[in-house]
Amino acid sequence: MQTASHNSVVSSKKPYHLEHKPMQVLLIEDSALLREAIMEVLSHASLNFKHVATTQADAIALLDKETFDFMIVDIELAQGNGFEVIKHVMQPDYPFTPPIAMILTNHAHPHYRQRAKDLGVKYFFDKSMDFDSAIDTIEEEAAKFTL
Repeated sequence: MQTASHNSVVSSKKPYHLEHKPMQVLLIEDSALLREAIMEVLSHASLNFKHVATTQADAIALLDKETFDFMIVDIELAQGNGFEVIKHVMQPDYPFTPPIAMILTNHAHPHYRQRAKDLGVKYFFDKSMDFDSAIDTIEEEAAKFTL
């Protein structure tokens, strides 16, 4: 019977390129105050706010250019709306894997919640009532990228 060589070492470390990749986030929010608050509160999380967009057109242009893991979307934007952005990434011809979508809005009406669900939005939060829960959820999603 042969035994394993005492010189062989089994490493549980992942290759460097797989060790830690922060979640790449697109923040789609037209309020500078809210953008700053979200980014400040999440500054310690394992995520990277890769870009910020304030309009539907800017968000779609960014999403067509590069890949994101997660997007935080407001419904009402400076121009356009977040639902159109989400519809865009859910199209069959979208060139990348659609990012996980979270709506964070002041307009948490039941018909908006249903529309979000129909579009495939994973998370829907009211800014005024559920901000802390939204932050916790983003941190939980970001933590999955370090496993």
